[in-house]
Amino acid sequence: MEALGAIIFLPADEQASPLFLQKILFDPAALWLAHALKAEGVERFLVVCDNAHRDLAGDCFPADTLFVTTGSTDAPARLAEFLASVPGQVTVVTRPVLLAPQGTQFDLPPREVGKSVFTLKGSALAAALQDGRSFDEALSALGDTKPFQSRILPLKSDLAYRASTVEPLARSLSLERLFAAGVRVMDPASTFVGPAVTVGAGSVLLPGTILRGKTVIGKDCEIGPNAMIRDCIIGDRVVVNASQLNESTVDDDTAVGPFAYVRPHCRIGKGVKVGDFVELKNSTVGDGTKISHLTYVGDTDAGAGINFGCGTVTVNYDGEKKFRTTIGDHAFIGCNTNLVAPVSVGEGAYTAAGSTITEDVPPDSLAIARDRQVVKKNWAKRRRDR
Repeated sequence: MEALGAIIFLPADEQASPLFLQKILFDPAALWLAHALKAEGVERFLVVCDNAHRDLAGDCFPADTLFVTTGSTDAPARLAEFLASVPGQVTVVTRPVLLAPQGTQFDLPPREVGKSVFTLKGSALAAALQDGRSFDEALSALGDTKPFQSRILPLKSDLAYRASTVEPLARSLSLERLFAAGVRVMDPASTFVGPAVTVGAGSVLLPGTILRGKTVIGKDCEIGPNAMIRDCIIGDRVVVNASQLNESTVDDDTAVGPFAYVRPHCRIGKGVKVGDFVELKNSTVGDGTKISHLTYVGDTDAGAGINFGCGTVTVNYDGEKKFRTTIGDHAFIGCNTNLVAPVSVGEGAYTAAGSTITEDVPPDSLAIARDRQVVKKNWAKRRRDR
């Protein structure tokens, strides 16, 4: 089967960035287009843009994309190189647009979309260029725009147009893709999913769910209500309730929330409970560990089967540097324990409630770091009598 390719022009305009690099929902329009074209079988991309926008554009296209600087002297040679690698059909996009999948169309009033998306044989375009035709002449003579006319939504700089027309349609395209994958969406009007997000069959998205970046959700998960997940990998049968997760990994059968906050660089194991008002940051949490409520775990390596009591804090920052805490498997961290890093708690060890731990705790030991209780009998009665 012949390879399919796409040539994308990111024209500069009077704004700070090209329209193609301005965001629809949470992602640049170019990313939406790239995913739409990849869904149609496009494997190779050539992108024409200014040097100033090269890095931003690079985040929207596959790693092997060929970039050409607008107006550069080597542009013809690089175009010829690209066409030689893509003898099959080539899609050429010359203006900023959003593209609906094949077999569908945007439900909009009649409009003049102009000639902005063409399809033609890469070999035919290469031959025309070798015969001395300019790129625009060859495209005009050989390119076919009919397959795209009903599927093109032009982009504009008008924010009202974007909010009323472009973003709702982009949201519906993502949701249709999830429906086709066997995902239930309880309230499409309050669910926002980016173009690079994938969700496994049998998962349900409850109202207020926002899935951003390169997030991957596994099968049979329940996400929401009111959950935002960005650039995370989520396993199967995971529940995320009213919480925010960022740049982290959550393994199968784990429950997060409500009102939990997972900051970047966390790895949460299988069957873990991350409960209400728990914050995790740059930490690993082993399988079966329970962090039920009101706890901060930062810069920590926590093993499996640990119980974190309510109000536990890993004290990781001294005002200048961050330090790590290590907690062994099956340790029991009592309520209101402060673990002052760097410190380690051994496997099977206990910390007594209300302790501030500043020294390592050996395995299978009990650490008590608090003042001895003093009871003054009848003190309250004498005070009242006075």
